[in-house]
Amino acid sequence: MNKIPKVEQHLKKSKHSEHIINGIKAVLANFPIGSGIASLISDYIPSQRELRLMEFTESIAKDLSELHDEINENYLKSDEYAFIFEKCYKGAVENYQKEKIIAFRAILVNSLIEFEITQTEKEFYLNLVENLSLLHIQVLSFLAFPKKYLELNGLDESLVSGGFSSFLPKVIPTANVEIIKLAFKDLYSYGFTNTDSSIFNTMTSSSGWSLLGDRVSKNGRNFINFISINL
Repeated sequence: MNKIPKVEQHLKKSKHSEHIINGIKAVLANFPIGSGIASLISDYIPSQRELRLMEFTESIAKDLSELHDEINENYLKSDEYAFIFEKCYKGAVENYQKEKIIAFRAILVNSLIEFEITQTEKEFYLNLVENLSLLHIQVLSFLAFPKKYLELNGLDESLVSGGFSSFLPKVIPTANVEIIKLAFKDLYSYGFTNTDSSIFNTMTSSSGWSLLGDRVSKNGRNFINFISINL
């Protein structure tokens, strides 16, 4: 896979980007590990982007084939959908995290079927996926569908025991509890959860699964459903 995807051809042909890349390579040549990084710029990054683009396109084709009868063909031909299409493809190429790629894929597909979401809301949710971190999406996904989240990530349900400070770092082991609290606080400020980060420090008689309850607001569920594949 030595070709850069068509969506990136304008970057390859741009004299400015070529000069920048050549300049970076010239600087890197002065360092022992420079050749390895230069190779990464020339070969690995374009190849990985092409692979993501191919996999993303194949997934979209499969999804749309299964949902053929539900597709709004008039909306498919609209400028509004063209905007979402371009943004989602760009997002899929630029992001390596599987959760974000799935979110862009879901937005592309769900925008074409009869979702009770306006164009303004679609674009707002798309902007959120672009700007929220992977951690935000993981926390909200777990709160909305805890059992499904654990199953998809190969985690045992027994991990959900004790308080939030105890089990959230176990179900999301890539971040420490203080960082998770910050993501939790952000989601509350967006109105996506019914509980702020104070729940981490609150003593309750409940623990584990009984603590989860219905922590996700209606807006939060609208968002997480829209960025999820439900085939």
